[in-house]
Amino acid sequence: MSKQNEIIMAIRLVNGCVNCANLSAEHNCTVHQTKVEEKYTCDSFDMRASLENELDCLDCSRHQTNSCPHPSKAGEDMLCTNFAPMASA
Repeated sequence: MSKQNEIIMAIRLVNGCVNCANLSAEHNCTVHQTKVEEKYTCDSFDMRASLENELDCLDCSRHQTNSCPHPSKAGEDMLCTNFAPMASA
């Protein structure tokens, strides 16, 4: 695709459970009382008020390794569904 034909799209947060205020730390929906995945969403979706201090690729144990699924995109303020937390002693 040439630069002239390139489509520029805005990046937005999706209305998925991972961005919903009703999601518990254990990935349970507090409205529906069921386990959910980040790709799910429903009509009770409520965007979290703040996304500050979130994890990003820099906090992922796969960052800058061969197991990173998106090495050319991974960086500060980015996060994918393959996030793996750093091991702590």
